[in-house]
Amino acid sequence: MTQLSLWLACIACLLSGVAYYFAPKKPATQLLGAASIAIHAFSLMQLILNRDGFDFLTIGLLIAVIGNTLLWFSNRNKDLSLLLGTAFILASVIIALNAIAPWQLAQLHSRSWGASIHILIASAAYSLFTAACGVGILLSIQEYQLKHHKLKQLIRVPPLQVLERLMFEFIWAASILLTITIGTGFYFIEDMFAQHLVHKTFFTLSSWCVFVGLLLGRHFLGWRGQLAVKITLSGFVLLMLGYFGSKIAIQILFH
Repeated sequence: MTQLSLWLACIACLLSGVAYYFAPKKPATQLLGAASIAIHAFSLMQLILNRDGFDFLTIGLLIAVIGNTLLWFSNRNKDLSLLLGTAFILASVIIALNAIAPWQLAQLHSRSWGASIHILIASAAYSLFTAACGVGILLSIQEYQLKHHKLKQLIRVPPLQVLERLMFEFIWAASILLTITIGTGFYFIEDMFAQHLVHKTFFTLSSWCVFVGLLLGRHFLGWRGQLAVKITLSGFVLLMLGYFGSKIAIQILFH
């Protein structure tokens, strides 16, 4: 049942991605996207119940479904179809990896409810940061094309002001969740500076400082445009290095 639901979710997300590229305004595309998210969420639930825990691929699946849900709702009053199409295709890849399970991965947390809450909040924060980076990339591309007078080549996205506002809305929400993630980590995890966690703690705190600095710079110094996008991507890279980078290296190479 788990494998079947995963492959159904993979196919549904792949079809949704293609549909958002080629027929973004059709009601059928919106329904297909919603159905894909529902099947994705169901397959994730089946996977968690079957494996009785999280590994980094399972968390990737959780981040993908939260991110796609956020973008799907945002797309209802803004044209984020290109970003949403890309997100669905990436989600299909993550789902396929969970179905194939090419590596034997250890669980990344204890089975305590506190650690599970920490994982869920962190996943929501990562999803929002991922969405912010996607919007930021679209913003950067459109701004570049406008500056170089390539008006005929403008990609299908909302106006610059709308994209920038949406990016900072995602960053604000994600930063709040990241703050809660750090707090719950120190509360529920015995030693956040233990040898196997110190790299994760360092990169997570570094990324938090980058994003808080960006929000302060936005408020007091008016940071925007390419500068804001570069800082956003830098913070996101630090966050991913702290979590997925170290986990991939440790678990694939040494298990």
